[in-house]
Amino acid sequence: MKLSCITKEALQSLSAEQKWKFNCGDIQDDGVYGDVALLLGSRPDYAIERALAAAELYRTGRVKLIVSSGGVKWDYNGVQISEADLMAQVLQREGVPNEAILLDNEARTTKENMICGALQINRKNKFYTMDKVIIVTSLVHMKRSLALANAFLPRKVSISAYPAYPTETKEEWLRSKENQKLLDSSVRLLKELVDHRVIEDMEIEL
Repeated sequence: MKLSCITKEALQSLSAEQKWKFNCGDIQDDGVYGDVALLLGSRPDYAIERALAAAELYRTGRVKLIVSSGGVKWDYNGVQISEADLMAQVLQREGVPNEAILLDNEARTTKENMICGALQINRKNKFYTMDKVIIVTSLVHMKRSLALANAFLPRKVSISAYPAYPTETKEEWLRSKENQKLLDSSVRLLKELVDHRVIEDMEIEL
């Protein structure tokens, strides 16, 4: 059934396993090489998880440039720091050279990650190739991120996913009430984006 046709009540009745399958079931690393990785910010624990994944992507030679995107500031070890700056610190600690990192401290939302990230690349070099972009974010956040990337990155851009996986197993992850709320929010936000015709409609199994 199309997501646009499902009621809010029906969405609320989905099990955690069904929500996980919809959000994460078809997301995987497709092994492509890209021109740039667009690393999406979040609260510190997720931001660090994502930055570690992006560093691995760089170390394996699959990208030469990483845009660390996220302007929201969080308290981390008693210091206020933006998502972008925190992730850049992790990238540098993991061996990514400073010249391979672009900072985007403007984005406040996933949509803005796409728009502001692309602008940062253009500001670096208006002739820079951005034909292949690899989105790096948490597995549970990837479906919405890819939909927004397809909606707001230039049409010529080929978009791939490099998900950052949780350290625990899926079963352990789903036991957390906080993570279940995260899944609820992800499904709800996807439906809102579809209903407002920001992104294309998609199939969901009930």
